[in-house]
Parts: sequence; C-alpha cells; structure tokens
Amino acid sequence: MKGDKKREFTRYTALIVIMCLIFTAITSQLFVLQVVKGEGYKEQANNKSIKEIPDTAPRGNILDRNGAVLAKSEQSYVLVYNQTDESDKTFFDTMDKVFKILDENGETKQDDFELKIDPYSFVFRSDDPQTQRMLEIRFKKDRGLDEEILKKLSKDKKNKLTKEEQDKIVDEELLKITPEETFKKLIKQYKIDDKKYSLEEQRRFMIVKDTLKMQSFSGYKPVVVASNIKKDTAFKFMQMLNELPGIDVTTQPIRTYPNGELGSAFLGYISKITSNQDKYEEKGYDVSSDYVGTAGIESVFEDRLKGSKGGRIVKLNKNGRIIEELGRRDPYPGQTVQLTIDKEVQAAAEKALDDKMAELRANPYSQYRSNTANATRGAAVAVDVNTGAILALVSKPGYDPNLFTVPGRLSTDLSKQFFTPDLEKFGREYIQQRGLMSYYPGKTEDEVLNILFPIDKSIKGNTTIRQDAYDIYAKSSFNYATQSRIPPGSTFKPLTAIAGLETGVITPDYTMYDNGTFDKGGGHITTFALDGANGWVNLTKAIEKSSNPYFMTVAKFLRGAFGDDVLAKYAWKFGLGVPPNSNVKPSTGIEIPEAFGQVYNSVSAKNDYSSMYLWKIMSMLKDGKSDRGDKFTAIDLYDNDKDSSKVKEIKSSLKNSIKDSIKEGSSAFNKDNYSKLIKDLIAADPKYSGSNISQKEIDTIINSIYYVAVSDANSQLRAGFHMYDAAIGQGMDQFTPLQMVNYIATLANGGTRYKLHLVDKFLDANGKVIEEVKPEVIEKTGVKSENLEAVKAGMAAVNEKGTAAGAFSNFPIKTAGKTGTASLTNPESIGRTDFAEYVGYAPLDNPQIAVYVVIFDGGQGATSAYIARDIYSAYFHVNSQNNTQNNDQNQSTQNNNGQ
Repeated sequence: MKGDKKREFTRYTALIVIMCLIFTAITSQLFVLQVVKGEGYKEQANNKSIKEIPDTAPRGNILDRNGAVLAKSEQSYVLVYNQTDESDKTFFDTMDKVFKILDENGETKQDDFELKIDPYSFVFRSDDPQTQRMLEIRFKKDRGLDEEILKKLSKDKKNKLTKEEQDKIVDEELLKITPEETFKKLIKQYKIDDKKYSLEEQRRFMIVKDTLKMQSFSGYKPVVVASNIKKDTAFKFMQMLNELPGIDVTTQPIRTYPNGELGSAFLGYISKITSNQDKYEEKGYDVSSDYVGTAGIESVFEDRLKGSKGGRIVKLNKNGRIIEELGRRDPYPGQTVQLTIDKEVQAAAEKALDDKMAELRANPYSQYRSNTANATRGAAVAVDVNTGAILALVSKPGYDPNLFTVPGRLSTDLSKQFFTPDLEKFGREYIQQRGLMSYYPGKTEDEVLNILFPIDKSIKGNTTIRQDAYDIYAKSSFNYATQSRIPPGSTFKPLTAIAGLETGVITPDYTMYDNGTFDKGGGHITTFALDGANGWVNLTKAIEKSSNPYFMTVAKFLRGAFGDDVLAKYAWKFGLGVPPNSNVKPSTGIEIPEAFGQVYNSVSAKNDYSSMYLWKIMSMLKDGKSDRGDKFTAIDLYDNDKDSSKVKEIKSSLKNSIKDSIKEGSSAFNKDNYSKLIKDLIAADPKYSGSNISQKEIDTIINSIYYVAVSDANSQLRAGFHMYDAAIGQGMDQFTPLQMVNYIATLANGGTRYKLHLVDKFLDANGKVIEEVKPEVIEKTGVKSENLEAVKAGMAAVNEKGTAAGAFSNFPIKTAGKTGTASLTNPESIGRTDFAEYVGYAPLDNPQIAVYVVIFDGGQGATSAYIARDIYSAYFHVNSQNNTQNNDQNQSTQNNNGQ
C-alpha cells in the first residue's frame, strides 16, 4: 500500500517537475525575447522594412557617323531622401541642414516643380497655350485641388449636370486658382510653417513633400534631393548620415551631352513626363519621377534608348537607409543610335551661322535696302547627295540639352524664355528699338503691340498670353530646320528652269532682254529695284544674275501652254510639296517630326483663298458693313457654344456655300440658296428675334458676299500672277530647309530623290550592329541629263562670277549654287527684312554634298553663301580661313546684288 502511494507521489511529483521546467523554459524564453532582445526585435518589427528600389537603366549612347559621342550616360552621385516614420519626425530640421550644405558646396537642388515664386507663376515645358492649360489643370487635380470644387457641386441639390458639363466647370474653376493661391494651399496641405521659413525655403520643402506625394501613387521610391553632386559633396554627406535621418547617397546614370549646344536641333533632350502619362504608365514608366526623350532623336527612339530597369530588394533601417541587399535585378543599358551626322561638319555649320548672324546684328545697315538688326534665327542642312544621309542639321538659336537632364539647372528665367516668353515686354522693347511707331501714325504703343503680338483669343478668358504673329521672337524650342516653312526666293529658279526645259517652252539658248521689269497683266508692272536691268540674258546668265523677268517669262510660257499646275508637277518630283488630295505622304523621310511646305498649284490656291476670304466675309457680315460701304443687320457665322444643332448646321451650310463661291466663282453662286439659308438662320437663331430683316436687306447681304467671294477672291484666283510669283520662289511657295536641301541634292546627283535620314545604324550595349539603315530612293525624276547639265552650268556661274562669287572667290574646290532673297509683304512695318538663302553642292563635277542655308532677316542671299563655304571646308578638310579676308572684302559688292 505504501509502495503504491510512493509510486503515485512520484508520478505526481514528476509531472509537477516537468510542468515547472516547461513553464520555466517558456518564462525564460519570454524574458529573453521581451527583455534581453526586446529592443532589437522591436526595432526589426517597427523600423526595418523590406522594399524594392528601382534602378534606372543607362540610356543608350548617341554617336556621330565616325563614333564621336554626342550623348551618353554617366554614373553620378545622387542625394536622396527615404521616407520613414522616424525620418518624418525630423523632416524639416534635416532638410534645412541638407539645403545649407548643398548651398555651401555650390550644388544644384532637384527642381522640376512647375510652380514658381518671385513672381508666382506656372512654367510648363510646352510653348503651346492649350497644352499649358491642360498641364495646369492636371497639376492641380493631382494635388487634390479639385476636391473642394466637387464637394460644392455635390451639395447643390439643383445640380443636374452631366459628367461632361461637371468636368468642364471643374476645369474652369481650377484655372481660376492663381499660382499664389495654389502655393498657399500646398503650404497648408504639406504642413509647412510659413512663419518660420522664408518663401524660398518653403518652396524647397514643398518640392520634396510634393515629390513624396506624387511618388506614393506608384509605390516606394527614394526622393532625389540633388542630382550629379560633386564627389567631395557626396563624401561630406556620407560622413554626416547619422545626423541626417532619411538622407542617403547613391549613384544613378545621368544623361550628359559632352558638346553642349552642338546638335540640339536633332538630339532633343530628356525631361520629366508631363503629357501622355497614361501611355507611359502602360509601358511601365513611373510617371512621377522617370525621364523620357522629349524632342528629337531622344524622343523618337525612346523605346530603343531607354534600356531595361533593374531593381534591388533591400532592408531599410529606421532612418530609411539601406542596411542589407536581399536581391538584385541588374538594369540593362539602352541601344546605341549611330547617326549620319558628321560632328565636325555640324560644328562648322553652327559656328558659321552664329558668327554671321552676330556680324549682321552688329552691322545692321551694311546691305542695301535691309536692316539686319533682328538676324537672330537661322537654319542650315547638309546632306550626302548619293544617299540622303544628313551630315549636319542646324537650328538657331539652339539650347544646351544638359539644362534639362538635371532638374534645377534650368532656371525659372530660362524656362520662361524657352516655353512662356513675356512677349508683351519683348514686344514693347522691340517696337521702341526698331522705331516702329512711325509706321502706325495715330496709333498708341498698345495698339501696335496688339497688331504685332496679339492676345491669343483661342484660349477662353485669356488676357495675357500673346502670339508672335509675324515670327519675330527667336525661339530656342522651335526647330527652324525642320518646322519653318519659308518662301525660297530665287533658290527656286533652277526648278523653274527645269520645268521650262523639260516642257520645251525654252531651250538653254533662249535669250530675252531683262529691263528690270515684268508685266503681270491687268496693268500691274513690277519693277525689280534690287536687281536693276540685266540686259540680254540666256539661261546660264539668267541663273548667274538671278533675273526675275526671265523666269517669270518662263512661267508665262508654261501657263499659256500647259495651265496653272505644270510648274507644280515638276516641283513635286523634287519633293517641293505633294499633289493635293493624293495618297502621297508629305514627308522628306527624316525620322524626327517635320513640317512640310507646298508649291503653288490651283487646288491649294483655292483652298487657301477660300479659308482666307471666308474669314474676311464672316468679319464683314458681323460688322454689318460691306467693303463698298453698304450697311445691313449684322449676321454672325462664327461658332458659338450656345448654338443649337440646327443653327450650327445652317451656319456650316452658309460657310460651305461661300467657300464654293470663292473657289468656283459665279457658276457656284446661287442667290436663291443664299437667300434661303440666311432666312433659315434668322428664323432659327434667337439672337435675330424681332429683327424684322427685309428681303431687300437680305439682297444687300448677298450682293456683299458676291462682291468679295466672286468679284474679288475668285477673280484673283484666275489671274496669272500666282504662277509668275511662284516661278521666282515667292507668293504661295513655302518650303522647309529639309525640302530645299533634298531638292538641290536631287538636282545635283542627276535626278534621284532619296529619303532623308539621320540614323546610320543601331547597336547593342556591346557595340554589335542590330540594324543598319540603307539608302532609300523615293523617286527618280526622269529629268533629261542635258537639261540638268544646262541648269548646273548656270549654278556654277553663280559661284564663279555671279551673286555668290564673293564667298567662293579663291575657294580651292569648284562648287555650284544659287542665292535667294525672299521678301515679306511690308517687312519694314513689322521691323523685319528679307530671308537670306543659299542652296548649293560640291564638288562641281562629282557632287558629294548639298547644302541649304537661311538667315531670317538676313538681307540678301549672298550672305548665306559664306556659311555654305565653311560647311564645305569642314567636309573636305579645306582651310578656307586664308581666303576669308579676301572673300569678305568682296561681300560688300555682292550685298548690292545678292538674290
């Protein structure tokens, strides 16, 4: 019995002992976990986080044809801020210290924030007012400024607006919020102490806080505080990391352009994503921070250049600093784009154009009949005549793409100069400097300002944004080489000669007496004061002397034998326009965006005149007074948002009838139809309610329309002066520098028009060729070789003893060319003068390179020939400087006969 009790006691005791041991172990472990290692685990639980940090891929290089680097990516020190609960507690003190260190070391802080101060303003990277408006609305919506407006609309019980109507109201209300009001709202939103910190300091804090907010929509990413900082500055921050919670130093590839402004016309630049954000999001971009190509090659080949992003899985400590890397996906560089551009030729072209424009501005009255004080814009293009490869492409003024790669480099003043220039301030200074008030007797400076730089009425409610109506302001962001459509002046005359020879209306020996005048018909005799009389001229002499009467006579022969479109037929073969209503793409083939000009032809003339005179008639009808002084009830044909669908339909029918009358004349003018449409408009549009317009008054309106549309517009369309002017590169002829250089290259190589191209090949990151661009023929013109040779003989004479002889005197290589002086209508009243143009090729007997040069407000065309000479010198490695003094002495002679 006792034994049983002993066994029972032993089992119980053993159980108790085991339980005690277990509880002791648990208690000990809890003690270790909670007390001994508690702080460590607490830190891990609360202050360590695992994040994926994206790594930007280096953009691919852009090279010239010989392998010289035009754009590349370099690893650079970058200062970043990592947001954590801990770093947020000391944000303002930390960033205050950071900004002071950056200032002391002369570093540029990250700043692509569109909201500026001193003065308060928005500066968006677009020179299009409508795009600026859209970007401003998006900026405010992204920061929640529309929420208050939406709340007010939702509280309005009477609100029965459609979503479209509501969105329109929200947008209009957002635009009413001034930049200063926006700034103050964001100061409040980001809890920035506007009493403690200066305005500049407030904005610095705002930039970081705003970036944190914008990046929060796309996951975790450190905020870049300063890019491309110096090595010494980076090491200084590394030594102070413990004092700066959230701050870290890392490296990132930064886009650099080692040649500065060189090649900006085709390279473009990269910038933060502002438009088409949805498109980029779909492609995997972080629209809050990623940079993309915004113009030129950088933009067009973004998909090839961008590379593939990498990423790191890391552990961050409580201060947001990386303490351990758990995994990595390496970024892969973008492809290299090798261009057809020759860096040395490009540099020579840019320098020559800059130097010549500076010379013209410094000596504005050195040429007869010209004031070149505003010679601030120009373009030059050089191509390989046998491939269409572009060797140089220049637009002036240019810009340094490096300004855009590191946010903060582009100052507020530069941003405004590029994208939102103060045209009112510029316009007033321009009017005063050029003495333009004398051309507007009785008008105030404000009235003249509104003529030259009118308020942009296309923007609803706009009272400040002005337009450069006469292309006066020099725009760095505009590509004059690819986008400007310019009258070619006398550089078009070789084409007129080709048309005349090919059709047989002239031969190379056709000779006429040039007395310095030409009868356009209808009693309109034009006198060419700049040229004077050239006496007896055949084709060679006519090209050499740039005889306007000769080539206008050729046009008269052409028109009489073949009609108004025969000149255009040959121009189209050389890429100077395309047939209207055809399926021919209006393009030279170049990879970057381009405009495209058109030669005079009857279809385009009708379309242009119908649009131009329709506006004139609409203005007349709204004024209620005809050109002949007849008065009537005002009729409004302008579009109005409040118009009913029926009113819109009647207005459209009336406008189409007017256009048809302008194009086709009396045969398309139906008085009964006009009468019915006007009566229908009066009945349908409430604004005429009670007007009681009689049939007699309606007849007066119809007669007034007839006088402008048929008697004036259509009769002008049927006149011969359009073709006569076109034959000498004036009137409706307008082409881009790209079109002009392609035309002259086609002439030089014997009549084969190539597709122009900038890209030679694409290479991978290891330099292996992925794709090579081959020359592509667009058209073989079929022009007889003997006719081309006859024209070339005249162009050779231009450079040897004609209007460009001053530039090419003693030049060691024989060349051919044609100068051009393209005039504007009444240029003096707008402070402008002629376009100075030149086309040419070299060598004479075996053409390799063709060029086109233009200087806006450059005066006579011979001026531009000097730039062509320097381009040839670089291409053929000829030192023309020895001849410069002798050539420049001859220029004054050519300035008086530089067409």
